[in-house]
Formats: sequence, structure tokens, C-alpha cells
Amino acid sequence: MSPYRARKDRPAPRDGDKPGLVSEMVRQFADPYAFLRELVQNSMDAGTTRIEVDLIRSADGDTRTRVTDSGSGMTPEIIESALLTLFSSSKEGDGSMIGKYGVGFISVLAIDPDAVIVDTWRDGGAWRATIQRDHSYVVEEIPPRPLSGTSVTLTQTMESSAFDEHAGQVRASLLRWCRHARVPIWLSVTDYANPQGSSRTQLDTPLQVHAAVSVSEVDGEDSIVLGPGVGAEHLPPEPHALAYEHATSFTGFYNRGLTLFETSAEEFPGLGGLRVKISSSKLKHTLSRDNVRREQAFDDLLERARELARRSLPGAVEEALRAQAEAVAAGDSPKLYLALLAAAGSDAAPLGASRTWFPLASPIADQRAMSAKDIAARTPWRAPILTVAEPDALGAAFAATGRPVVLCPHADVVRRLAALRGGGGRRVEPAYERHMLVAELAPGELSATDLALLEEVRRCIGVSGTVVERVTLARAYGAAPHDLVLARAPTHGIVSVEAATRATQRWGRGAVLLLDCRTEPVRVARDRAKRRLRATAQLLARMLLLARRGPLEARVNDALAKDYAGGMG
Repeated sequence: MSPYRARKDRPAPRDGDKPGLVSEMVRQFADPYAFLRELVQNSMDAGTTRIEVDLIRSADGDTRTRVTDSGSGMTPEIIESALLTLFSSSKEGDGSMIGKYGVGFISVLAIDPDAVIVDTWRDGGAWRATIQRDHSYVVEEIPPRPLSGTSVTLTQTMESSAFDEHAGQVRASLLRWCRHARVPIWLSVTDYANPQGSSRTQLDTPLQVHAAVSVSEVDGEDSIVLGPGVGAEHLPPEPHALAYEHATSFTGFYNRGLTLFETSAEEFPGLGGLRVKISSSKLKHTLSRDNVRREQAFDDLLERARELARRSLPGAVEEALRAQAEAVAAGDSPKLYLALLAAAGSDAAPLGASRTWFPLASPIADQRAMSAKDIAARTPWRAPILTVAEPDALGAAFAATGRPVVLCPHADVVRRLAALRGGGGRRVEPAYERHMLVAELAPGELSATDLALLEEVRRCIGVSGTVVERVTLARAYGAAPHDLVLARAPTHGIVSVEAATRATQRWGRGAVLLLDCRTEPVRVARDRAKRRLRATAQLLARMLLLARRGPLEARVNDALAKDYAGGMG
């Protein structure tokens, strides 16, 4: 973050500019557009309820930058005694005094305007102070206006491209210094040579941090808000957030919402990994206005921030994490959950297995989410914690038995679950790695052609010398040992891969062959059987026999060929 004001050389004054105290002070402003912060602060000091910033360029390039408020306004005496003491009066020529407001107000000259026009009105009167480039000024009475307020206008001449750049600088400066001001700030941009580029935007935003969850404390004029920076990369960006606010650790200090100092480079003890904003009337900027004074009030506010983080943040993260785990289980986007999960695994708000919540692929006793500790407690002894990438039939089948399956839509969920070791030293693995779900098709799902095909396949297998009780269709979800057939496995329910592997080899009397209807060979066979039933059945039977025991013996080939030929005759 560049300094607000610093002693550094600036270009020499142009011919005709008046050297001296004013010029030297103007050169100290490293950010020429920081004058907007000074004007906003003056407006807030005057009790304004809103601030309008207008950028207007005429077709011939005449440009006006105007800041208008509804504050208390000024009398001629206030104008000359408080605002213009650094300038040379055209009437008195007294430039020896440095007034309280003049030091900040002088920053309006930093962008080198042709003139500065201050209109102010109150108590039925109105006055105008015009400051020329040579720093001389004139104060005059103008027609009265209702109510009270002040407007400061800087006049310049700009090409359209320069005006666009100027508008960008004004917007950036207001966001940098005034985005958390306690009054509404509106920026209006009008270029009569480019009407389609006109805009009107409200730039002020509440004092908040870009985090998955935040906690705050308000005590009179003191406001503290903080949240974890870890995990925020999963969140959508905020429209008015500045780049350095996106660092994992960020701290900002404000007075009435106006920026005093912001940093992502300096980390304060006890606030690492947090994004923190502190606003207080007790905070003051340094003389150079590029930092905040490190006084007792500063230290006290930092300690209050640390205490707020210790006291409130872990509970807030847990509450939000549980709610988002339930939302993900119900089908919501996992982005906010992932951000919270990362925060729960960080030093900013560390949560253990009993307080870290995960979404379930299917509810158990109406619970959509469960802590890692409870997941481990409901998982059989020595068995792994099971995960799936999306809700499915296998997860629902396990849930029906009371065993939780964790929904892991992102690799970060698996990693965090593994880091916690399920809360009980358990390994974590995909449910499909060791299990499959078998579901025999209901009678209503089988056509007459399907029934004829399956019976013919059973008969052909018998011709080969192997007897099976029946052949049917099923849906098999998971790590099947073969993508085509199971034998002697349950026709419904969860089957371990180990048991399924044994079952595929145990043909014989009483065996039921389950053909997975989702595999390509079975889908093709069901379609072709409508036209060539016997040929399709013989081919499918050969595939099943080949998958079971490898190349067919000559006698089996002969028996099947003879059977097919006999059927053809």
C-alpha cells in the first residue's frame, strides 16, 4: 500500500505558480487523489448525511470535479479563518497562519486544477471562495440557497481519454480511503462527448471482511469485525474489495470508516490468518498520514480483536460449517462449505473431530450432516470411513443400515476427513473401492424378449455342461470384479468385492447369474434379441463361459455349435 502523504520531490511549479509554503505542502502528497479523503472527512465533520461526487466533462473538454455535502456549511469568517489560512487573501495578503482545516484542504491542489471553487450556504446566506492557480483567492456572496451544505469544485481541461483515466483514479481513491465511510457516497460520471459512458454508483459499503464467516463487536464508536482468511479463495470476489484485502492475513484501521492504514504485509500477534478491520475515533493517523499511530488505544483495540477471535470465531465457524454441510447434502453448491472447512482446519479457528461437520450422501435418522467423531462411531470397528463424490444408490443402501457415507464433492473434503482420521484413527476410502450394490430388475422391467433371451442363455450354458438355476438381469453399482456377470451373489443389497469375486466363479446347481444390464454387451444383446434371439443367446452364453474360465474346450465349442445348427434345422 503506497503512502497517503510523504516527503518526496514533485515536479517544479509551472511559470506563474507561487512558490513557498503552499507549494511545498502540496508536494508532500504522494497520492494526488487523496484530496477526496480530505473533502469527505471535512463533510463528515460538518455533519453531512450524504456525499455526492460528480465528474462532468463538456463536449469541449471543460471538466469539473465536484464534491457536495449537506453539512452545516460555513460563514465567511469560517472560510477565511479555518479553510483558507494557507492561501494569500486578495484583500489582506496574510498567508502566515496554518489553520486546522487548511492543512488537509490544501490537498485539492495536488491534481493541479486551474481553479478551486468552494460554494457554501447556511442560515439563508451563501458564499463562494475561488482559489486561483497562483494561490490567491476571492470570497464573494452569491444568491442564497435553502438548507445548508458545501460543494468544492476543481476545474480542469481534459481530453476524453484523460477524463476516463481521471474518473478511474477518483473511483479508486474513494474506494481506497472512503469505502467504509458512515455516510452514503455516490459517484456520478458524465461525459457529454461520450454519453453512453455515463454512470452513477454508490461506493460506500459496510465495515466487513471478505470471509466465509465473520464475528463483530460494536461498543460506542468502536467497531471490530474479523473472519478467517484461509479458505476465502473458494468465495466469489466482492465488487469493491481491494486486491490486498484478499491476502490470507489482512488488517485495516479506520476512523469513522475512513481509512488510516491497511496492510497485508504486517502481521499482528494473535491475528495471523485473519482478516481484521477496526474502526474507532480513538485511532489517529501519523503526521505523514501513511500509517496509524501506535498508541495505547491502538494496542487496546488489537487486544480486543484477539479476544473476539478467541471467544467467538471457533463457535461461529462450527455453526456455519454444520449449516453448510447440511446444505451441501441437500444439493447446494459446496463453495461456502469448502471455505468454512478450510478455516476449521487452520490456526485461525481450529476445530477438532467432534466439531468438524461433513455432509452425508444420504440422511441417517433425518441427519444430513454429522461430525467426524460421530461418523467414526457409527462405522463398524476396523472398517474404513466411506465416501462418495455424489449421492447415489450405494450411499443410500449403506445409510439404510445405519452406516454413514460422507459426501465429498471436492478433494479438499477427503483430505480434511483423512487429516482428522475420521475422528477415531480410521482410514478413509471411496465406498466403491470395496463394495458394490446389486439390484435385480423387477419383473415389470423385463420384456417378453428379455425373458426369452435369458432362458435361452441358461439353456445354452447347460448345453456346455454347466448347470445354473436361472439367468436374470440386475443393476450393479460399484467395483464389480467383472463388468458382466455375478453368480451366487445376493440378488439385492450391498456386496463386498471380495465376496463378489468368489461368487463369479461358483457356478453350478442353485447358482443365479446376474447380468449387469448397464454394460454394453448386455445392452446390445437385449436389442439384437428382438431380431435374432437364438444367435444372440448363443453368443452371450459363449461370452459368459469365456469370462468365467478362459478359452472354451473343443468339446464345449462342438456342443454349442451342434446345438445352434440343430436349432437352425
